[in-house]
Amino acid sequence: MFDVIGFGALNLDYIYSVGSLSILSHELLLQPGQEIFYSERLFPRIKALIEKYGKLKRTSGGGSAANTIFALARMGFKTGFIGKVGRDEAGDLLLKSLGKVDARHIRRQGKSGACLIIIDKREDRSIIAFPNTNKTVTIGKKDITAVNKARFLHFSSFVGQKSLSSQIRLVENLPSQVRLSFDPGEIYAGKGLKEIFPIIHKSFVLFLTDREIQKLTGKRYKAGCRELLTMGPSILVCKRGREGSYVLSREEEFNVPAEEVPVVDNTGAGDVYNAGFLAGLLMEQPLRPCGLFAARMATKSITGYGRSRYPTYKDLTSFFGFSHRGHRERDSIKKNK
Repeated sequence: MFDVIGFGALNLDYIYSVGSLSILSHELLLQPGQEIFYSERLFPRIKALIEKYGKLKRTSGGGSAANTIFALARMGFKTGFIGKVGRDEAGDLLLKSLGKVDARHIRRQGKSGACLIIIDKREDRSIIAFPNTNKTVTIGKKDITAVNKARFLHFSSFVGQKSLSSQIRLVENLPSQVRLSFDPGEIYAGKGLKEIFPIIHKSFVLFLTDREIQKLTGKRYKAGCRELLTMGPSILVCKRGREGSYVLSREEEFNVPAEEVPVVDNTGAGDVYNAGFLAGLLMEQPLRPCGLFAARMATKSITGYGRSRYPTYKDLTSFFGFSHRGHRERDSIKKNK
């Protein structure tokens, strides 16, 4: 049985530092916080352009759901992943980068996905993505069997419509004991509420940003969260960057402040937040400690490049005062009594 299975894109991230994004914006139409997509044939040309003005700091495994699942595995949870990598060297690196994540449901075909991540001195960041084989990810019978044995299923977005359709079909038949966690990101939020409503409706916890809520509902984050809560989710989390985060359920509503630290790389901070929050839920903690732990781990993650500063088992046990293993052991003792 898995604690969490992820289903999303897998990318090899090339992380660059530049003096200012404006140096590249006139040629690549870059905006801070934005993710844009190009075809694989343009990869060498765009990469060469970035290297003309910037410096490669690190290559790292990436992908929103993959980051979340990797962080949960580092904290000691049993995790798996459904996705695709290429039959190339990048695919080998991506599989290796997942560490203790069960990769038996990751298939290999074509060319691996890649992201060029550009960070400037003002901590602004833009992502140029090349989806490649991620555009062809679908779900198989063995994947469904594994999902049905998980405690949580975590979704992030794909560029291809084929993969979104697979996600919708999967959640339509999801057993009630499997809770769905969903982070639609800019890609799915841009598709509009009607397109992703079947997933939102089935979600237990929904992770969004201010901008994504605005795109989906046309409202500011608090009003938008209240509207989305009526559509099926039990918990809404709005990740607001330097402004912290906002958590809403049918019983609770509160803000979680952000901690200020020197930022090295804020790529994936939201994914780590998701992992911290899910860790708390898996340990059956109240929502406020879930949010506080999530914020602390997201803050830790931005102090290093890529996944180098992601949370560990020690972070988990230090914060909560006991391990999820101990939590299960106590539950087992209670049941036996």
